[in-house]
Amino acid sequence: MINEKPFFTCSQGLRSGLVLDALLCFSIALLTGQSLVLPAIAAPVAPKSAQKATPAVSAPASIYAQGVQAYQAGRFNEAAAYMYESITKEKAGANAWLYMAHSYFALGQRKRAEETYQKLKDNFAGTPQASMAAQYLARLNPNGRKETAEATSKSAESAALPADIARSKEGMKLLRKRVSLVRPVYGHDPVNQRTINAVDSCFDKIPPIVQEILFKGDIEFVITPTMIDKFPAGAYQEVAGYEGGTSKSCPGLFTGKTVVLSQATVDENTNEVRKARDADDLRGTFLHETGHAVDACLQWYSCTDEFRHNYYLDIAHVPDDVAPRIKYYLQKSVRGQRETCAELTSILLGNERGYYQDMITYFPNTMKYIKGKLGL
Repeated sequence: MINEKPFFTCSQGLRSGLVLDALLCFSIALLTGQSLVLPAIAAPVAPKSAQKATPAVSAPASIYAQGVQAYQAGRFNEAAAYMYESITKEKAGANAWLYMAHSYFALGQRKRAEETYQKLKDNFAGTPQASMAAQYLARLNPNGRKETAEATSKSAESAALPADIARSKEGMKLLRKRVSLVRPVYGHDPVNQRTINAVDSCFDKIPPIVQEILFKGDIEFVITPTMIDKFPAGAYQEVAGYEGGTSKSCPGLFTGKTVVLSQATVDENTNEVRKARDADDLRGTFLHETGHAVDACLQWYSCTDEFRHNYYLDIAHVPDDVAPRIKYYLQKSVRGQRETCAELTSILLGNERGYYQDMITYFPNTMKYIKGKLGL
């Protein structure tokens, strides 16, 4: 599970300095805990003569502009998704990377924010945006050099592991060791053995070739009592795909290189922790988020033209009476592609919950493409 106002497009006439001023205000506010008031950013006004001579024409909103709208409205999950899409489809530059990094930070996804700031710093060296990213990295991770060295060592170790070991029982043991538990911080019940067993049973279903992909991609797994025990700030921020819901009601997500599974969800209105989810639901969510992890390890192939081609072939033939049931997977955007990829991958890993039959019936081309991509 990597949500309408006038818009502006920095790459089409806005001065980058104004954008950076706005983002810097946001940066300072987030780091200091002060309330945030973004300064207004307006496009240059054309001369009166030009205004009279040229009739007003509404330009279609770019993906980048939609991301800016979402960001300014505080819909940070949606903003991050739009910025990623603008980078991959519109070749958006440093400003998009900075918006995306800030969005992850606002969501409390610190690790993912740091990774995005680092990519911005490396790929746009010498720019004001890279300078700001460096400042964020220094403040967010004072021990960055040490952690980076450890991460490099870990990646090298994973890359050096022979395929026959990565796909063996020994490799599976090493993958299982990457599961960690979050302690409750709100007085919630801790993660119980039933939940641990449900996750453990998922590893038994992962084919060796997918096991290798996850291992070499440095994917880790976290089980938390509720999502807000892991991400406290998420209790106040909308989660994309949950129609107004926050992290309280989020059953699982994939962020950075980590699959996060909630043992229980929290009622949005009463803040009461609901009954711990049953084993089938836990396994389905875990395998779905692992599907996102596999997608990430393979450079988000769900966003490629080839995947999109197969995806649109399939959704064009979904019957009208079926569409409402699986509407989450029919979003005509990169989000729809990603969620469908994750769910179909989870089915290949053994997930048979929910709309399993609908998915395998109405996404034959996409399923075939995923099987080929994973070598299954």
